[in-house]
This record gives sequence, C-alpha cells and structure tokens, in this order.
Amino acid sequence: MKFGEKAHEVRAAVIALLSYVACAVAVLQHLWSDPQGRMFADNGQDHVFFEWVLTHAARVFTHGDNPFFTDQLNAPLGVNLMANTSVLGLALPLAPITLLFGAGVTFVLIDTIALAGTAAAWYFILSRHVVASRPAAYVGGLFCGFAPSMISQSTGHPNIAGQFLIPFIVWNVLRLGKPGPTLRRGLVLGAVVLYQSFINEEVLFLTAIALLVFLLAYLHPREYLRVTRSALPAIGIGALFAGLFLAYPLYHQFFGPQAYRGLPDFVHGFSSDLDSFKEFSRRSILAPDVATIDKMGGPTEENTFFGWPLLGLLLAAAAALWRQRAARAVFLTALVFALLSLGTDIKYKAEPTDWHGPWEWVHHLPLFDSVVPTRLALVIAPLVGVLLAMLVDRYVAGVKPAPEPDAASPAPTSTATSMASTANASVASAADDRGISGDPSGLSGMSEVAVGVKTDIKPAPEETTPAARWLWAVALLVALVPLIPTPQPASDRSPIPAFFSSGTWRETIPENSTIVPLPLGWYESLDAMQWATRANLEFRIVGGYFLAPNPDDPDKVAMFGPATRPTMQIINDAGGNGTVPQITPDQQAQAKADIAFWHADFLVLPDQHGNSEAIRQTAEQLFGPGHHVSDVWIWKVEQRP
Repeated sequence: MKFGEKAHEVRAAVIALLSYVACAVAVLQHLWSDPQGRMFADNGQDHVFFEWVLTHAARVFTHGDNPFFTDQLNAPLGVNLMANTSVLGLALPLAPITLLFGAGVTFVLIDTIALAGTAAAWYFILSRHVVASRPAAYVGGLFCGFAPSMISQSTGHPNIAGQFLIPFIVWNVLRLGKPGPTLRRGLVLGAVVLYQSFINEEVLFLTAIALLVFLLAYLHPREYLRVTRSALPAIGIGALFAGLFLAYPLYHQFFGPQAYRGLPDFVHGFSSDLDSFKEFSRRSILAPDVATIDKMGGPTEENTFFGWPLLGLLLAAAAALWRQRAARAVFLTALVFALLSLGTDIKYKAEPTDWHGPWEWVHHLPLFDSVVPTRLALVIAPLVGVLLAMLVDRYVAGVKPAPEPDAASPAPTSTATSMASTANASVASAADDRGISGDPSGLSGMSEVAVGVKTDIKPAPEETTPAARWLWAVALLVALVPLIPTPQPASDRSPIPAFFSSGTWRETIPENSTIVPLPLGWYESLDAMQWATRANLEFRIVGGYFLAPNPDDPDKVAMFGPATRPTMQIINDAGGNGTVPQITPDQQAQAKADIAFWHADFLVLPDQHGNSEAIRQTAEQLFGPGHHVSDVWIWKVEQRP
C-alpha cells in the first residue's frame, strides 16, 4: 500500500471514530452536562452500583483493597466482585479519572467508550477484512455501536454495551484456519479473551456460542474436522495463556466466598417477546407508546426492537446475498439467536403462549443457567451490522464480490491448489493496491479463513444498476432513520444527607466502622451505597445492591441484595406504612442478635426519609435512644452481645 493511500485510510478511520464519539456524547448528553449531580432516570440502581465498583477499583491502588472481593458492602458477609459486574477491565485503568474527578465522571466516560468504541472496532474490522467500501464499513459500525439493543444496554450496563473487543475476538478466531504463526495468533487471541473477561463474561460467552453457530452454518460438514484440527493448536495456546491469568479469579468467582450458582428463577423469565422484533424501542425517534413497550421489556433490556422496516430490509438483504456463503451464515446465526432469545416459554404481545422455545433444552446447563434469555438477542445487532455493511458494499457502493468456492466441491489436487494459491495472491495484491486487506468484498477472505483454499470458482455476479443502487439506498434510509436514538433521560440525584456529603460523619464514625442504614429496604440500600461512595468507601455498610447466594437455597442460587433479618423487617414495615408497632421483649432480644450478626457499630436514619419519625420511635424501642447529628439520627452500638 502506498503512503498516500495509507494516510487516507488512517484519516478515514479517525473521522469515523470522532463521529462515533460525537454520537455517543449526544446520546449521553444529559449525563455529561452534570456527571456528579445527575443519573440515569430509567436505571438508577445499576448507575449507583457501577459508581460504587468504580470507587472500589480506585481503592485497589490507594488502600490495597482486594479487586475480587469486598466486605465494604453487604457487611459482614461481603460481596464476590468477580461474580458481580465489577468491570475491572475498565475500572482499574480509569482509576486515576475516578480519583481526580469522581466516579460519576468515570461512569459516563465508560458508557461513552462502550458505544463509540464498539462502533469504531467494528468499523476497523469491517473496513479491513469484510468490505471494500468505507461508507459500507461506517454504516455497519454505526449500527453495531448504536443499535437499539446497545442504546438500551447503555442505560446503566456499560459492561454489556462495551463490546469493543468482540470484533477482534471474532476475527482472531475466524482467521485460525489460514496459514500463519500459530504461537503469535494463539497469544493474541488469549490476550483479547483475557481482557474481555474483566469487562463482561456474559458477552464473551455469547460470542463463543455465536462463533460456533456461525461456523457450523458456514462450513460444509466434511470441513469440520480439518478446520478444527488446524485451529486447535492456536486455541490451545490462547486458552493456556488466558487460563494462567484467569485461574485464580475464576476459582474465586465460582468457589470463593459468596459465590453462587445460577440466577433467580424470575430472571429466567426475562425473555424476548415475539412481537417486540417489529416494534421500535423507546429511545428511537419513532418510539411508540411507552406503556405498550413496557409490557414487552424494560428500558434496559430492549434487545429486539428493530422495527418492521428493518425486518423487511433484512429479509430482502438475505435473499439478495443468499448465494454468498458468509452472508448466508450470518443471517442464519442471527435467526438462531432470535429464537433462543424467546426463552423457555414464548410470549406474544406480553401474553404467554403454549409454545416452548429452544432455550428450554439448554437453560439448566452450567454457565447457560447464568444467562438472561433476552440478552441472547444481543448477538443479533452485530450480525445485522455485518449484513448491512455487506449490503451497502454490494448494492449501494456497487462493489462486485470476488468469486467464492463451492463448499461441496471435492478436495483440490496439488495442481488445483497451486493455481488457487496463485489466484489468491493476485487478488490479495490487487486488494492491497486498493488499500484494503484481503479481496475487494472481504467475502473470499472469510472463505479462506474457514476453508483455506479457493477452488471451483463460480462466475461473479453482474454489477448493480444505478437505479437499483438508489432503490437500496432509499430502503436503507427507511429502515435505519426511524432507529436514530434520542438522548438518554437523566434526573437529578436524590440529595445525600449533609452528615455524609459534608464529611461530618468523620467526627462521629471511625473509619472502617460498620453502618446499618435504617430502614434497609431496596431504595434505602441504594441511598446507603451513595453515602459510601461519597465517603470513598471508608466505612462498611450492611445490605446494598448486588448478587449473592440465597442462604435459604441449598443449591446456592443467586438473589439480589441481602436476606432480610427479622429486626430489619420490623423497621422496614414502619418505614413503609408509617405506623409504630409495640415491640415485645422477644423482638428486643432478636434485635440484639441481629446487631451481633451484622457486627454493627452504628445505625443511621436520615431525616429525609418520609416516615423517619415512625422509624425513629420503632428503633428506640429496639435499640434504645439515639442522638441527632446534622440531618441524621444515630445509634451507637456500645457493646455487641
């Protein structure tokens, strides 16, 4: 490639990246306007959790905290951070940002990186290995980074939206069938898998399944064994390399303290609605009535809302590209994951049907039992992005695909192999002159990945007429414009008690003390996590928002948050209905036992709670008189039982 062409390619990539960043900032503009004072209106709980884990990651450097486990949350049992979404792959490198500007800034930054980075990564792979047209690669990358599912997951799930390593994992696996340095390829594959493991393991697991389905659809059955043999050495090296670094974290995740097995049963009911595929998401410019969408999925899991125009375009694209083996395999893989995302019991318009989905066959298996069914649909968006890139390349940009081999043809003779190698070299040379890697369409490059040699060349299709190119371009606009995302809504944070925000707590509560927030309900636990984040996690809190094993389940299935102790149930009831119960001696004795279980040093009730007076009177019957400091009531535990 000439220097001028290389400079042009770099300039195009930079422009694409900057435009993706601008799109991500536009989507997250309401958070960027005040990262420390605002939070997602649709998903405050995950926003709070990620700010907590970002603060904890910074303490790994400043206080030497364990990156895989903490007792600062859910005291005294703690939380297995490897079994939760601790996003260490982003939280640790960005710890300086957290220390300088606060967790709120880091959170919106990683959400921006998630969207823009994913789009840019797919642009890079598509432009170098799949399509010749840079506009085609740009459209594909744009959809991969800003599809409805990505916008939905960016609402508090930056670990899931952050798929910028996935294109490199996919390409490193697909090229294992080509000749090349086995050791280097294995180490590169192991490195990207290792890093992705510390961003999100669920996405990595879905990628592995998707690659398996794609290759089964792409390869002829008699090619399975040969391709497996050629790829296994590099895969083994990659697994060994990643395994050396992942051995302890994974052991801690599955067998360490507070490890669990599988998700709660109700989570397995979070599946895609059959009717949702034709609907627009709530964050698209043509969003329907929110009440209609809410019946089919919450704001963070709208993974299948592609809209009917795009569905129609995809069917047309599948028909037009069906003769191209790579495109056909991509389409079939997307169809498989659409079916799997329907879960075990298929729903239509939020109503149950009598049909069972194929997920019924595997959802009890290890690892599969930790997958949220609707998230299987996350695989569809990048596959659609690849199909769109191929479609634009072939029928809008007018690039003629290189001839493909016949998958069912017999193995080549040595003469055929020599002729094919010469032809491949010619194609590669011509492609390099055009500033791309592989052949002009990228499709024969994908064939080489899986098959290794091109034989039995088929005639290339005719060029697309100008009128047809205009028709395809209009169809693309009709399908994609309605999906343009609107800015994510954000709201002002609930005020943190001045006792914590001003640092007054340091005059009363020693560092590393254990605080029990009163009451300990769902929202009050989230508030307490924000107290802790503001105080740089310098005290422990009882409760919180996390996944931990259910103490009442012998199989250690996960539950959200802590198990409710008897004393806290009394406090929670008072906070919920505003009535003060008459406490019995047995309940006072139980309160002492619960205080001992929590290893509590202080109990804290903020004045801002709507039923704070009823809670205070109930707490004084249980724990004795408290004292008022700033805008909170405090009970100090003088001596644990």
